[in-house]
Amino acid sequence: MALENIGASNRNDEFYRYKMPMMVIKTEGKGNGIKTNIVNNVDIAKALGRPASYTTKYFGCQLGAQSKFDEKTGTSLVNGSHSTPKLASLLEAFIKRYVQCYGCGNPETEIIIINTTKIQMVNLKCAACGYISECDIRDKLTTFILKNPPDAKKEAKDKKAMRRAEKERLKEGEV
Repeated sequence: MALENIGASNRNDEFYRYKMPMMVIKTEGKGNGIKTNIVNNVDIAKALGRPASYTTKYFGCQLGAQSKFDEKTGTSLVNGSHSTPKLASLLEAFIKRYVQCYGCGNPETEIIIINTTKIQMVNLKCAACGYISECDIRDKLTTFILKNPPDAKKEAKDKKAMRRAEKERLKEGEV
């Protein structure tokens, strides 16, 4: 599986530590029922630290097409026939808006949803520099994120598992 750097500004840096798999798409169907299947969308979303439904919904919103993500099977479908470069450029736009920190540009951000009595907001909090950036509330994906927030409990379990694996790896290195 080929890996590429996260973020367009870091494309040529071979020592950049944030990587994601290259997008693999497959066109399915014929005629009116043609659909584009993003085969490794779950892996890409995992590398970005976002739910796979967010990337699928973003593609659908930007292309003006219906999109569907199936949680059980992990299939990501966008109606219509779309090329890999077109979807890759949309993925870069998604990364710039919803993954990278607006301050330092690192993809180490966490989505924070702020609910007040009058307004709801989606913010990105950077783990590297601490910068808190606001996402555009007028964007369709922001509304989707507000209705389908990321699962905080699952993220906490994943972080604990990562820390545990890191500790075990360090212990094995000492022995």
